[in-house]
Amino acid sequence: MMPPTELFAPTATDRPDRFTWVPSPLLYIPAGTLQGGAALGVAAAAMEHVTGRPLVWATGQYLSFAARGGEITFDVTVEVAGYNTTQARCIVAKDGNEILTVHGAFGSREMQVGGVWALMPDVPQPENCPEYDFFPRGNGDLADLTDVRLARGRQFADLDGTRTDGNFVLWLRVGEGVHDTSVAELTFIGDFMPLGFANVLGQPYTGRSVDNTVRACTLAPTEWVMLSVHVNQIVHGHGHGHANLWAQDGTLLGQVSQTAGMHLRRHVLERGTPRNAI
Repeated sequence: MMPPTELFAPTATDRPDRFTWVPSPLLYIPAGTLQGGAALGVAAAAMEHVTGRPLVWATGQYLSFAARGGEITFDVTVEVAGYNTTQARCIVAKDGNEILTVHGAFGSREMQVGGVWALMPDVPQPENCPEYDFFPRGNGDLADLTDVRLARGRQFADLDGTRTDGNFVLWLRVGEGVHDTSVAELTFIGDFMPLGFANVLGQPYTGRSVDNTVRACTLAPTEWVMLSVHVNQIVHGHGHGHANLWAQDGTLLGQVSQTAGMHLRRHVLERGTPRNAI
């Protein structure tokens, strides 16, 4: 299996502000389109290359779906380069059509004060949690890449129409063994956040990302990443939520937030790849 560092690595071109990437088939969802968090993560990596600074924050607006196959381009523009922080933008396109726009801030500052006030949920370790039954394996998509364990919440098959609180916790592993985490791996894992919508509703809904935001904290080595989801609201056909991402040793790796259009899962699978996918 390709290590995470290679899965999300953009390729430099003869232009310092342009990168290309051919996604692995394992980064596509069962409906046949590229997982949005993977694209956001590669864009963030390209922007880090151009700015020479680590990511602080990035947000992506999804404009179209990317179907299987083909090369994706990333064009980075530095908008403002300050003493400590660089503001940049990245246009993500396939076959000349823009599919994602990313804005972000990059940089760091030395300070004598700091801390973490978020609390890591007290749940069983991943080896003591059951596999989450949302993604069928064996189809050559992201289900064959990602090991997903249910730490708090209900299996998809157990949804009975009753609602729960907004909390939902998964353990996820991309590859095997302890390894250095990256922003791209966090955005990929963070894009599993909409799975929490079905749990709170008690109905088999899934979400199509409208936007996605990541905030980097401390990137520490880990094998498993905990995705601690809190659903804020579902209104006007859209779900809104956020999640903290934790290493097994309790390090807060990052935070994500997202808005997603709500769809019944069976409708998404029956439709397959959207007609307007590029």
